[in-house]
Amino acid sequence: MQEREFLALDRVQRIDVLRNIGEYLGSRPYGSHRVHLYRMEGYFCEVWIRLGYGGVEWVEVARDTDILAEYVTIDPGSLLERS
Repeated sequence: MQEREFLALDRVQRIDVLRNIGEYLGSRPYGSHRVHLYRMEGYFCEVWIRLGYGGVEWVEVARDTDILAEYVTIDPGSLLERS
């Protein structure tokens, strides 16, 4: 599914598409939310869930590639142990 087609969907339809064809990559905390990252063919999407509410507040295309760094956790010690 192309990005423009995805953006034309409502929130519920976007969630269905991500569950069916998106690749779950990870999650991160952000304020009062838990944000889940999915990969689609050619773009990334974030699903924002408000803590304590449990429902999806919104689903958006993540265009800022710097945001991807927030999903990566590297333990420098584990890198040194491999040498």
